Amino acid sequence: MTAKLSIICSQQSNGTYFAQCPEVKGCFTQGDTYEEAVSNLKELVEISIREELTEEERQEIQQSKAKIFSEFEIAV
Repeated sequence: MTAKLSIICSQQSNGTYFAQCPEVKGCFTQGDTYEEAVSNLKELVEISIREELTEEERQEIQQSKAKIFSEFEIAV
């Protein structure tokens, strides 16, 4: 089974990165770098799908549409 899932990642004020996957409830993590946060998130999502989700939830994730998130700046 394969699925395209969303990653939302933001840099925190202390320089670390916070990453989450909105399609999988409770899947969020952090890392010292963007790459580390994303790697940690992928591992967590794989574990969650393999061990914690029902077959129905797996099918729902597999059929979800991929979303694209980006960032932008505004003057404050």
